[in-house]
Amino acid sequence: MDSIIEFLNWLESREGLFSALTAIAAMFGICYGIIAFFFPGVGRWMRRTFGHESGFVAGESPQTGRGKGSELPSKSRNRSSIAVLPLRTLSSLEEDRNIAAGISSEISADLSQLADLRVASHLATMQFQGQSVDLKEVAEVLSIHYALTGSFQRAGERMRLMVELCDATTGDQLWASTYDRQIKDLFDVQGEVSKSIVAAIGGQVKLADTRIAYDAPTDNLDAWGLVQKAFNFWLTHFSPQDYETSLKLLRKAVALDPQYAAARASLSMILSQRVINAVSQDPEADTRESLEMIEEAFRLGPRDLTVLENAGLVWTHHGEGLRAREALRLAVDIAPLDLMAWGYLSMNLGWTGNEAETREAVAIADRLLAMAPKHPSRPYWHYFRGSALNRLGDLEGAAKAANQALEDQPAFNIAYILLANVLALGGDLDGARAAYAASLQINPFLGPEFAIQRMKTVCMSEEAAEPMYRGLVLAGLTGKDGPEQDTATTIRA
Repeated sequence: MDSIIEFLNWLESREGLFSALTAIAAMFGICYGIIAFFFPGVGRWMRRTFGHESGFVAGESPQTGRGKGSELPSKSRNRSSIAVLPLRTLSSLEEDRNIAAGISSEISADLSQLADLRVASHLATMQFQGQSVDLKEVAEVLSIHYALTGSFQRAGERMRLMVELCDATTGDQLWASTYDRQIKDLFDVQGEVSKSIVAAIGGQVKLADTRIAYDAPTDNLDAWGLVQKAFNFWLTHFSPQDYETSLKLLRKAVALDPQYAAARASLSMILSQRVINAVSQDPEADTRESLEMIEEAFRLGPRDLTVLENAGLVWTHHGEGLRAREALRLAVDIAPLDLMAWGYLSMNLGWTGNEAETREAVAIADRLLAMAPKHPSRPYWHYFRGSALNRLGDLEGAAKAANQALEDQPAFNIAYILLANVLALGGDLDGARAAYAASLQINPFLGPEFAIQRMKTVCMSEEAAEPMYRGLVLAGLTGKDGPEQDTATTIRA
């Protein structure tokens, strides 16, 4: 007992020491911000002298929800990173400058909720206030890849905010938008505009990351870059060869950094997708490895957003819908602006929920499409919405959603299966057969019998799955490898 008490006293003394060191670190960061603001040249010297690895000078926002063992595997500037530069004000009024500063600060705080994104602190960006900035210098000084710039203007009770997302290393514009608002409750307006901006640019940053990684030689990529490159295939490619390419990239990422939880979670997801899309040569082995991999990822990063997103997807597809829902609810609780997690939650509720939860799935998808109409996940949100509407009996709405998903992503073959089902339920049997034929043109392995079995697994019961496949039965598509027609005609309802 005495030894235990001595050990506890030792811990207590170390806690005091740790607190003191933390306070010193915080004071260093504050002093740097003040010096950099009033003396930019001295600030840049401090930056070069002390470096950014410690995080004191850069003022990196901690990654919300990143669990032990899931830290980013390296600190290269190609890591997804962003700085929100102080908004320019088009007047000399102190009040306008304060409003602009408040919006910039709120955007930085909201961005820190996004998965896998390092955000330079608002304090660190103060050195660029009131300056005509060179984005390449900003990238060098703050060690970031993307920059959000903009201007603020107020006229009476109205405000206009113009913002632009750029690749700071090249100066290329990736996205821009203008927000006009009435200023009634200033704090509400700041919060609403900030969340709108973050919802819009989160997907743009993710898409830009994957494109950069996709174009880069594989041998030049670290574990993080390999995961981004694999995600690009998942986002835009659907052939068996593309699944194999993604798996090779992710296996290499795991080999480079076995403790990188997001790499394991992504590998689990692609293995699962290969199974559910009927392109696995050994479905039993792939399913087993997928489930083992997601369990290990969850152990390494139980609050890592990428892990939670992929766990929700994998567990839903393998009949563990309730566990998947818990993971996705946790993800959106940790990061309310994680739109990918919200999308997967919509999918889960639409396929596995009761009537109220299915309606919630539709509401979530509607909100996502309104918040981020240009997000790269847009076709999938339309599909999730259509699936939920199918279960609710809104056949016209489901058909429109399926067609919208196909318009956004023509290679999205399971949207054709959804379309085939709802067309047949509505009496258009020929249209249903043509839609399923179009699906087989993209993936000839995903026949109706296999698709129906997967639906039963996802819905966790035949009764719950029945509305999702009854149209395929009515169209005479079951009991054979695929529809008799081989036309790839797209039916627009």
